[in-house]
Amino acid sequence: MSHFHPSWFLCNPHSAFLQRFNFLPKSPFSCRLHEANCWSWWRLGLLGFVFLLAGCNGTFSHYKEVDHSLKAGNPDQAVTLIQEAEDDYGRKNRLLYLMDEGMVLHLAGRYEESNTVLEEAYLLVEELYTTRLRDQASAILINETQLPFEGEPFEHVLINVIMGLNYALLQNWNEALVEARRIDHRLNVLSDRVEGDAYKEDPFARYLTGVLYEIAGDLNNAYVAYRKAETIYDETQSWSKMPLPDGLKTDLMRVADILHLSEDLEEYRAKYPEMVDEAPSPYDADMAQLIVVSYYGRSPQKEDLFIDVPISLDALALVALAKSVGGQSTRSNREGEALIYGIHGQIARVALPRLVPQHTKIAYSTIQLTDGTTTFDARSQRVYDIDAVAEKNLDDEYATLVLRAVARTAMKMAAAEGIGIGARSAVSKNSQDWVGLVAVILARIFVLMTEEADIRSWRTLPGEIHLTRLWIPAGSYNLMVNAVDRQGRVIGPPNTDQLDFRSGEVRLLLRQFLE
Repeated sequence: MSHFHPSWFLCNPHSAFLQRFNFLPKSPFSCRLHEANCWSWWRLGLLGFVFLLAGCNGTFSHYKEVDHSLKAGNPDQAVTLIQEAEDDYGRKNRLLYLMDEGMVLHLAGRYEESNTVLEEAYLLVEELYTTRLRDQASAILINETQLPFEGEPFEHVLINVIMGLNYALLQNWNEALVEARRIDHRLNVLSDRVEGDAYKEDPFARYLTGVLYEIAGDLNNAYVAYRKAETIYDETQSWSKMPLPDGLKTDLMRVADILHLSEDLEEYRAKYPEMVDEAPSPYDADMAQLIVVSYYGRSPQKEDLFIDVPISLDALALVALAKSVGGQSTRSNREGEALIYGIHGQIARVALPRLVPQHTKIAYSTIQLTDGTTTFDARSQRVYDIDAVAEKNLDDEYATLVLRAVARTAMKMAAAEGIGIGARSAVSKNSQDWVGLVAVILARIFVLMTEEADIRSWRTLPGEIHLTRLWIPAGSYNLMVNAVDRQGRVIGPPNTDQLDFRSGEVRLLLRQFLE
């Protein structure tokens, strides 16, 4: 039973199970008005088809191999794995496929290809915002995984964040500014549409727009973005789990100084006295700048949370027994429970998504640049916790998910009982009353087996993003990056590179650590 999955006989047109439905009329119009049994069988088959449809979902088994390829330092192999799985994603998961492909191309250093793919994802999200593919009524009648994947609001923002980073890595600052403006637009639209304390602002996205504006020489917009990021980091700290980064404090002081905003500069010095000595020296256009963006760990994964609801004392005892023997319900062991619960008939099942964080071992990275005589050292600073942001997005919609899941289960269970009634009506003339009982039991089993939560998410994202900025004189440098765990121990071999900087050049580097 552990190797059995309903999707095989539900979705395989050549399966013996589907061939058992050959007795059904080819069409309801082939039934004559006086043939009541014919109409009953047609209604039975139609209801059954709804349940069969709900079980035809993709498996996305390629993610494990993708993770293995990335951890082995072979992102190009991860790209191949994603692209080979395109058919598995299917049409309804087109956005998810584009997001995954765009991200692994980004990690592989294929930045132009990544932006081509993510541009399509961006346009598809824009379409979702105007046409709303999700049909709430359909979500009640069928499994939600049958609906087109729309992504979470923070994932929509991150599409433009990754595109902006791609252009920055290519040193195409004008196009990077286009993405900064798109980020502004996306967050402004969210702020206008979302009420209460739901996710509608993103501190890291605002911070990144400030960095991009500053690099492009638009200091006024950079200063506005930095100030807004400061406000949002403070306002969202309860759920973003992100204190205001020290780097942002020094950025505010530096740009206020360049813009000759003396009052603002003194305000920040008084507000953040611990950073006064850390602030970069007065602006020098001849200084080069290195920006290191570090990705740590993996994004959180969604899993099913199955809630079994007994409606009698003996049903409660059966559920307790099943849990004591089989443990927590999962997609791999739910079939056995569905069989037992379906026979009993007084147990309903509701499936909801839950997040499982993939905690990183890395606390920070050390960055060292040396030209043989002078050494520049820095430590990465955490600027974004994707685990926390994903949790916030899920919390925002959880009440709606619960209501919809309960309504869906109630309607499907009622339909299952209707199948039994239809079967009894269809065979009553032959006195085969047992057929109705068998039909309703089978229908209940299908309802229980096909109930599952929508656990799709952008799984190729990292768990955390860190940022490091270094100002250095022009010249040739040896770069060494070390990942450090929470006990202060270096993890793995150092990441090294040879870099040449021109006067005034700004260079962005990307580093990924999956530990």
